[in-house]
Amino acid sequence: MIQDPGPRTTAWLEKRWPAIHARGAARFILLRGVLFWGGVMFIAMSTFSAIKLGVHHPRLPLMIAIAALLCAIGGLVWGVLTWTINERLFRTLNKHRTP
Repeated sequence: MIQDPGPRTTAWLEKRWPAIHARGAARFILLRGVLFWGGVMFIAMSTFSAIKLGVHHPRLPLMIAIAALLCAIGGLVWGVLTWTINERLFRTLNKHRTP
């Protein structure tokens, strides 16, 4: 059973989630998961790798390629989990509000 997510999350779900939901899961997962979350993580990991190894290290391109793959997968997982949790919370909140 899902507990009360709190007033801030509840307000966000009531105001923003219907519009996000209307655009679809695929768009949410691609834009917010893979591109945004995965992109931010890729930039961070690439930057830290370049600082740690040096920009002229022979394995840096391989490290960046691996980071791109892992960050895309991580973004996909983050997007799916976030979508699933928000959908569940939204349905639970609406179930309790409607008689």
